[in-house]
Amino acid sequence: MQNFGFSLLELLIVICISAICAAIGMQQWKEIQLRNELVSTTHQLAYFLNEVQVKANTENENYSLHLFLSPWCLTITSGEPPTSCQNGLLQFIKSNNSVEIKLLNEQKIITFWGRRNMAQTGSFELSNAIGTTRVLISFRGRIRFCRINSYLPSLPAC
Repeated sequence: MQNFGFSLLELLIVICISAICAAIGMQQWKEIQLRNELVSTTHQLAYFLNEVQVKANTENENYSLHLFLSPWCLTITSGEPPTSCQNGLLQFIKSNNSVEIKLLNEQKIITFWGRRNMAQTGSFELSNAIGTTRVLISFRGRIRFCRINSYLPSLPAC
């Protein structure tokens, strides 16, 4: 008589090994997802600030950047401060992810001067459970970004 198939013990061992591999894989997948959210939000914020700088330079206007915190968004105006994020000329609205923002500037406003393509110095700190990044704005209008305390691909160290 021939025996076909698997025994119950063999089947249980395969199921246990598969469950362990799936649990490890889910944790790694969550870390990769958080890392990608932080990197992409950092890049998007830097590109938005670059767009504000180009707009100020081409229109020869002074634009002020305002931060709203719950949920966080950035907006620009050429006059007085807006009451909400939707009242500005350009908006950068937080996508539904885990990244939080902090403005490392005492004035809570960063101004881009269009006349000489310069900006008020300031920096933003973006963070989530994986790490922290920083977007820096220099007086000459240079916008750059870096990682502070973790490995994030495509970002230089601060």
